[in-house]
Amino acid sequence: MVVFNTNWRPAVTVGIATMLALLIGIGIAFGLAMKLPVSLITHVLITLSLVMLGIIVWLAYNTVALSRISYLLDRNAFVIHWGAIREIVPMGDVQRVIAASDVITDLKFSGLPLPNWWIGDGFHPALGQVRFCSNAPLRKQLIIVTPGMNYAISPADVEGFVEAFRVRFEMGPTQVVPPARLMPAIMHWAFWGDHLAHLLVLFAIGLNALLFAVGFARYPALPAQLVLHFDAAGSPDRFGPPSQVFGPAIIAFQLFVINFLIALGVYSRGEKLAAYLAWGGSAMVQLFFLIAMITVAFNV
Repeated sequence: MVVFNTNWRPAVTVGIATMLALLIGIGIAFGLAMKLPVSLITHVLITLSLVMLGIIVWLAYNTVALSRISYLLDRNAFVIHWGAIREIVPMGDVQRVIAASDVITDLKFSGLPLPNWWIGDGFHPALGQVRFCSNAPLRKQLIIVTPGMNYAISPADVEGFVEAFRVRFEMGPTQVVPPARLMPAIMHWAFWGDHLAHLLVLFAIGLNALLFAVGFARYPALPAQLVLHFDAAGSPDRFGPPSQVFGPAIIAFQLFVINFLIALGVYSRGEKLAAYLAWGGSAMVQLFFLIAMITVAFNV
């Protein structure tokens, strides 16, 4: 088996530079949030910081994966190593190898538009679906053509790869290798492809974000002492500082996290309906807390 590596440095440089730019953005946004008076702008800045942090985590994973792309080749199979994923392509399924530059005009790519970041799927009218596992400019890529899926790759030694591929292709396989895509167990979870589950979870998250938004928006108008409870006669009997307005949102978020993890465990055992009900119930809980938040924030 012959191993062909890639020239990963340009792609990794782009990933690191993007992460540094986002870190600077987080510093600016969070610094402004701490410096400016508490208001809805504070909520926007903190939310923006959290979104950028999530993007950095995603970029970090893919930067490491791009630095470890390699292609293994023998008479029976062509194997793509990309991060934790192993793509096994039987040599018996390969029809030909072409230069990506030959089909560049009609080739569509739906991945992140960063230089040398060719991660994701694309499409070509004549070839069909193309899976990109490469970290070089498109003009330096090759496409492995098979009946079911095409693979865009970027070995550093293009000529050496083409020659090695030609020799093994002409020799023919000695055994049948089934196609496979090997991934960690967590990547096989059905949850990642369940749009209804995503909708329910995102709805609950959106309601919780709205909870915090109401608190931040109302905070500047709150008095020094906030009414937190009323007795049986309707008179206020418990007070607290204005920061207590965020109490319902914080409690609701904690409940959401607990509910999400429990429902995910139920979902992983195949009990989808129970998980849907749990996630839907979590959204209702967020709604109830939103009503409580409005009651506390506007009862001044």
